[in-house]
Amino acid sequence: MARTLCGFDSVPGTHGRDLLIGTGPTLYVRIGFDPTYDPTRDLNVRAPILPEQNLMALVDTGATESCIDGGLAMRLNLPIVDRRPLGGAHGVNEVNVHLGHIHIPALAFTIYGPFCAVDLVAGGQAHHALIGRTFLQAFTMIYEGRTGTVTIHND
Repeated sequence: MARTLCGFDSVPGTHGRDLLIGTGPTLYVRIGFDPTYDPTRDLNVRAPILPEQNLMALVDTGATESCIDGGLAMRLNLPIVDRRPLGGAHGVNEVNVHLGHIHIPALAFTIYGPFCAVDLVAGGQAHHALIGRTFLQAFTMIYEGRTGTVTIHND
């Protein structure tokens, strides 16, 4: 069973709940594309081979699917497999769709497939990915707004 915290504890001078409001529930992930990874064979055997840099990803209950930062997708040279319209707070825009993997080491879980590229970092976000509800369907998330604690598990 996998379990991790993705909220914030209080620190001197700042409550965890304020950190949670400012940043949102955050997981550390690895992003890339491993063409040798086969989810039908490797899913419970090994993680995809990705760059070892841990990046911040927002657990976004407002997003149906997971997305990655467009600038990161280009730097990692992730294959573009499509373009499609994507609706958000600023209306509908056409975006690149990249093939890739988002691995969450703390949960030993990999999200794989096509990801829309969105302007997270260029838009002032600290996160390099949005983890949407298609990910959350495999987990339980406990959001404790009064304390700032957020737990994700698959017990």
